[in-house]
Amino acid sequence: MSQMATITVTLEPEREDFLLKEVRRGAAASPEDLVRDLIRNRQDTELAREKLDAAIQKGIDDIEAGRFRPIDEAFAEVRSRLGIKA
Repeated sequence: MSQMATITVTLEPEREDFLLKEVRRGAAASPEDLVRDLIRNRQDTELAREKLDAAIQKGIDDIEAGRFRPIDEAFAEVRSRLGIKA
């Protein structure tokens, strides 16, 4: 594991209460672990959003470049491959 930094965070009393309650109920072993988990989850969510944005942009780029098929044609091909009669 890489070297860890120490950061001091000031919380409102209700945020502190939430943090400590989550630790007491077993969501994490310590407040530090819970904060690390929350940050990791936020990073994972952000990465997933960036990947989704890139995929959407690729679709838009494909459409703008004329790389698409009418939906009826695409579904007809899928039905044919799966042996589903229309």
